[in-house]
This record gives sequence, C-alpha cells and structure tokens, in this order.
Amino acid sequence: MNPQDPAAFFREMLGHWEKAANNFGADTMKSEEFVRGMNALSAATANMQANTHQVMERVLAAANLPSRNDIDDLARRIAGIETALARIEAKLGSTGPDPAKPRPRRSRKPPARES
Repeated sequence: MNPQDPAAFFREMLGHWEKAANNFGADTMKSEEFVRGMNALSAATANMQANTHQVMERVLAAANLPSRNDIDDLARRIAGIETALARIEAKLGSTGPDPAKPRPRRSRKPPARES
C-alpha cells in the first residue's frame, strides 16, 4: 500500500470484493437450479403478460371501448381505403386539392364573423 494515497486500501478492497462477487455470480449461474429458476421466472412473466392482455381486452369490451387489435384493424382498413382512393384519383386524373382555393387558417382563434 502507498502511504501517500489513503484511498488505495479502499480501492484494493473494492477490487477484491468485485472479484469475489463475480466468481460467486459465475458459479451460481452455472448451476442447474439457477437455470431452472430463471426458466420458471421467464415462463411466469410470459403467463402474467398474457393474462394481463386477456383481462384488459375483457375490461375494454365491457366498457365498450376498442382494444389495440381493434385499432390496428381499423388502421389497416383505412390504409386500404386510402390506397383505393388514390388509385381512383389517379385514374380520374385528379391532382389533389386546388392550390388556388384559400384554406382556412389553423389557429386557436375562431374565424371572424362576416356581417
């Protein structure tokens, strides 16, 4: 130890502690019991997620609200409708909205009333 560095003792002890902890962890993770326990924990987590998903679907159905799957299905249907509309517009030769037509302003204030 260096008498000029009072923290050298603590750094050395920390290094020994880290080595011991790493050796203990490595030995523990090699054991069959640890592997079985981790597999059981993973299976329990997967079951819990599946059960939570089922419960949420039932709660949303009882509240007459759409589930994530319902929203995804709607998004796919809307994308299909937009694709079909784009095909129809292309066949009709439409280029989109008329750029000369003034568009409403996008602000938080309501439009002024015309008298």
